[in-house]
Amino acid sequence: MLLGCVEGCHWLATNLLVTLVILHVVASDSSNFNCVAGLDSAGATVPKGDIVLQVGSSLEIFCNLNLSHEDAQGQNASSLVFYRNDKKVSSEFVEVINATTIRLFKEKPPASTDMYYCKLEGPKDLIGICLNMVAIGFKPQEVKDFSCISHNWQNLTCRWIKPENPIKTTYKLHFYLPGRAGKRLLFNCPEDNDKTSELKKKLQKNEELCFWDLYSEPHYRQPYEYYYFEMRGSNPLGEIKFDPIKFHHYSHVIPSPPEKLTVENTTHNSAFLTWDVPFPMQIFPPGVHTRMVYQSTYDNNERWHVANTSYLSDHLANQTYHLAPLSYANTLYDVRVYLRSAFAVGDDKWSHYASVTFKTPPTVPGAPPETVIGSFEVIPDAGTRDVYVYWRQVPPTLHNGDKFDYKVISVKENGIERYLEYNHSSAYAKFKGLTYNTYEFSIVSTNIVGDSLTKSVVHVPTKEDMPKEPVSFTKIAFHDGIYELSWKAPSESPNIESYTIFWCLNGRDRPYQCNGLLNWTVVPANVTLKNITVPDDSKIYQFAISANTKNASSGMVWASCTVIHNKVVDKMKSVWINRIGSTFIEVGWKLECSDRIGRVEAFEIGFCPIVSPRETACKEPLQTIKLEPSERQFHGNVTGLRPYTTYMVNIAILTNNGKGTPSDPLFNTTMEAAPEPPTNVTVTEVTNSSMTVHWIPPAAMNGVLRFYKIHYSFRHTDLYRKVETKNVTSFVLDNLTSFTKYKISVMACTVDCSERSIPIEVRTRIGNPGKLETPQAKFLNDSQVLVNWGFPKDGERGGKLDFYEVRVQQFDGAGNSTPHVFISTDNVSQIPIPECSKDHSRVKYTFWVRAVNRGEKNESYYGPWSDPGETTCYSSGPTLAVKITIYVVGFLVVTALCIAVACVGKRVWKCCKEMQQVEVKLPPGLAPVGDKEKDQDYPIDVTWTSGDHDHHLTGKVRTSADEELLLKKKEKKEERHGRNPSGDSSGCSSGHESVSSSLTSGTQISSDSGTEVDQRPPSPDGVFEESTPWDRASLRLRKASHRSTPNLSDVEGLSSGHCVGAWSSTGYISMPSSEEVGSGSGEGTSYCRVGLEASPMGPTGVSQMQQMQLPQPSLGKGYVVLPSIPPSTSSTGTLSPQLQHPSAASAPVLSPVSQPASHGYVSHQLPWASPKESPNKGYVMAGELGDMANKTSPSSLTGMGMRMDEDQSILDRVQEEKVQALKVPEVQGLRVMSLTDTLKRGILFLFLLHLMNKQMTPIQR
Repeated sequence: MLLGCVEGCHWLATNLLVTLVILHVVASDSSNFNCVAGLDSAGATVPKGDIVLQVGSSLEIFCNLNLSHEDAQGQNASSLVFYRNDKKVSSEFVEVINATTIRLFKEKPPASTDMYYCKLEGPKDLIGICLNMVAIGFKPQEVKDFSCISHNWQNLTCRWIKPENPIKTTYKLHFYLPGRAGKRLLFNCPEDNDKTSELKKKLQKNEELCFWDLYSEPHYRQPYEYYYFEMRGSNPLGEIKFDPIKFHHYSHVIPSPPEKLTVENTTHNSAFLTWDVPFPMQIFPPGVHTRMVYQSTYDNNERWHVANTSYLSDHLANQTYHLAPLSYANTLYDVRVYLRSAFAVGDDKWSHYASVTFKTPPTVPGAPPETVIGSFEVIPDAGTRDVYVYWRQVPPTLHNGDKFDYKVISVKENGIERYLEYNHSSAYAKFKGLTYNTYEFSIVSTNIVGDSLTKSVVHVPTKEDMPKEPVSFTKIAFHDGIYELSWKAPSESPNIESYTIFWCLNGRDRPYQCNGLLNWTVVPANVTLKNITVPDDSKIYQFAISANTKNASSGMVWASCTVIHNKVVDKMKSVWINRIGSTFIEVGWKLECSDRIGRVEAFEIGFCPIVSPRETACKEPLQTIKLEPSERQFHGNVTGLRPYTTYMVNIAILTNNGKGTPSDPLFNTTMEAAPEPPTNVTVTEVTNSSMTVHWIPPAAMNGVLRFYKIHYSFRHTDLYRKVETKNVTSFVLDNLTSFTKYKISVMACTVDCSERSIPIEVRTRIGNPGKLETPQAKFLNDSQVLVNWGFPKDGERGGKLDFYEVRVQQFDGAGNSTPHVFISTDNVSQIPIPECSKDHSRVKYTFWVRAVNRGEKNESYYGPWSDPGETTCYSSGPTLAVKITIYVVGFLVVTALCIAVACVGKRVWKCCKEMQQVEVKLPPGLAPVGDKEKDQDYPIDVTWTSGDHDHHLTGKVRTSADEELLLKKKEKKEERHGRNPSGDSSGCSSGHESVSSSLTSGTQISSDSGTEVDQRPPSPDGVFEESTPWDRASLRLRKASHRSTPNLSDVEGLSSGHCVGAWSSTGYISMPSSEEVGSGSGEGTSYCRVGLEASPMGPTGVSQMQQMQLPQPSLGKGYVVLPSIPPSTSSTGTLSPQLQHPSAASAPVLSPVSQPASHGYVSHQLPWASPKESPNKGYVMAGELGDMANKTSPSSLTGMGMRMDEDQSILDRVQEEKVQALKVPEVQGLRVMSLTDTLKRGILFLFLLHLMNKQMTPIQR
């Protein structure tokens, strides 16, 4: 809201300002409505006239319409527009203020100079209102490239370039001189004169100057070494005075050229020159430096020699200079002299030059013609020989005079001076009819002055001393003046030390003699290939070679087999075609100049397809392949060609620097081959049984088209149609299967077929489905039949199988009924059959089924009816009499079974009752003292730690009266578990076994194999409900079948060392008999160790068990106390139950236990504590190890044990008497079930009979 208020206030203020401006204009002068005074217009702009703005300012122009003007009648501000130059200003920059005024506003426009027009859009055309020239630029800026030059110390010209600025800016230059009144006396730039006007005509864009001379006002001040310049710039945006420029006057003086430059005297290698320094530079305080350069006619035009002028004085008005040494006699020289201020720096401060030319006088030639070993040629004749003596011509720079020539001044034959006539040219001398003796030729150069001071000598050996010439000397010319020379060493001259290669610039090749400049190079004897680069590749060069020994040479042998200017002189003509295939052409050729075989690096075969047999031009770029040369016969295979295409083939020679001229072309056509695949395969007019296939013929047919193959595949079946009409590019595939996806591809065939085109997938339209298999029917109940059938085969669906029609017809003895049709969307349907439940007569039902597809236009496609499926309706089950009989028989069987179970249970109960009445007689000293003590309970309190839980066992040790309670609770426990925990199969156990059970507590001895831990749930009868940790597992040992007394040696998993003494066992842990005690080897040797392994020795050498506070045996009343045995070093055996647990805990920490009560009971101090008081009153629990076994390793358990008391014989007698008194016949193989279990099984049996009765309803098939 605040932003809107601000914008509204801004608009209001703008309108108010414009209104005030307009009212002010109208009130002041009505003529202000005119754009320009004296010009009648329909309005005006504000501000008027030119507008000058600095870059960064905003442009604002108001255009006011004078409604009283005749051109503005009926118009308003909406018809006003602005133009920038000739382009209309966008409406985003124009705002309508009121009915007569518009506003142009541009924020920070760029630097420019433009004309803005305000115009009125009339009915027909635009009417001009007013205009403004708008210049947007900068304040005056500093000028560029300011420099001043004084010409010959007679004037001063300063130049600078004004920076670009759309605003017209004026610059004024002032200078002042050093001294007291320097800055107070400013000298302006003089007014223009003829000289200034002439200079300004040559100025560049934005360039300005000031010119002072001796006649200007102010005039040029020569004596001052320094000037101080000030530049001031001004424009409508302001005036700026720039920093003063200190100008070194004397270093910017450029003298005029020297005057009166002349040559006073010359020799063949020197000259004397004089000149004058121009006025007033003769009195220039710093003086002037001199620079002299010269060149001869033999020098390159760009090369000038600089003379040493450093010793010349800077203040002399007349100068003399001795120019020496000059290189060439009889030569024209050009000399140039420059002047420069002694304070100036840079080559641009030199004056224009003064020049003079002269010619040096002649002298004798500077050198004789050069020769080298082997620079001669011998041409044999009948008995004589002609000898050509070659030399390198003396360069023109050493001719040193006119009438230059060469001459042989001496000929010696076998060392004797001879005068022989000869013919000579500028490159050789020819001597005819010489003998085969040795010759020595002396050659000099001569001119108008005389002969050269030295001479050159050529030796020609005798025939016998002359080595053989090199053979097969060949040259091949390339571009850029490169020649490849090759030769073979002479076979009969093994002492060759070097070869001399000659080349002679000549107008014509051999056999014409060389008349041009001869050059040479020497190569070692092991080189037989050499590249030579000549300076001018447009000229013809002759090449020769000589073989040299230490003292002789074979003379020159000129090249005969030549390739000149990259053209074979006798180009390859023996070229032919060996074989032609569909993709290759084999070319053969033979070189005519076969001596060069070893120097040809490769052969290049060029080939390309031609436009047509009548137009042999290549229609594609020429391709080439390179082949290595072989012996005289050559051939190469050009591969990768297109079949059935006419090719041009040629061949050229390649060396390491290029190739020669190709041979004449050969034309041949490759064989036919498989074409390329057709392209752009499409399918149209698709129905449920046909489609039309279109394609584009192959781009490369590679032969003559024979036919097309159209492949269409579906469901792993590939079929094709053959189209033998050549010009056809479409085909109709019919007899297709409806609603089937086909893969369509096309092949073109010539002599062979192409690859398949890219396959496309097309599905045919929906059609009639196929016939279904015979339906299967099954009665679900009396009134419904389940009918199912299979789907059509994969190729016979014809569509999506939208639904099925099931036709049902009933057949009975009376006649056929009307068929009924049912609709199903799945291949199974439940059909109601109400007739089956009305009577029990046989009724036959027949079923037919067919599939139906829906087309794209919702039309239906029906498949044929399947073969009929039949089923028969029967009556609905057995009669009422049959059902009653089944129920009665079942009840009688169940009743008899219950009676039998009850009888057996009663007999077992009696047996157990009689066993409980057997009295245990203890030896003297162990019997209870009185009835009070007999019935008195003695508590036991044991606590142990297992895993993360502490277990507490409480109980009471009683006399033999407690044994009865133990047996009763044991019976309840047996009924709860469904079997005898002690392992007795009869359910009854002897008194000895009961005592053993009471001694071993939770330890279960069964007939199972091995020692295992039984997992048991909490006791439901309450006997052990508070001792859950004791009920979780029990230690079960093997029961020996051939013994009736306990013997730990038979326990599986225990070695003979675990229990000491010959004990007998039926699977219980018990005390040894008196005989076994008597047979012991010593005191303490007949005992069992049950419990934890001895703890590791502590730091003091005492184990944890020894550190515990263990109770001492007390025999106060004649009873035996069985404490836990502390660790001993005795070699007695240990009981090691096979208990494994993943996390074997360390030995439990035993809590201190109080001293046992001395009431005559057999007590055992457990090495662990019980969390709760045990309810098992009247007996001692000796080891429910379930939880401890899961937390403790077997090695820890073996440390636990029971040790016999001192009076071992008394215990042996007590045990023997109990065994004899409690022996009862064993009942084998009988397992007792409780009455509750019997009733449960009876009820289950009746329930099963009921289910069987429900399922006995016959299924009509």
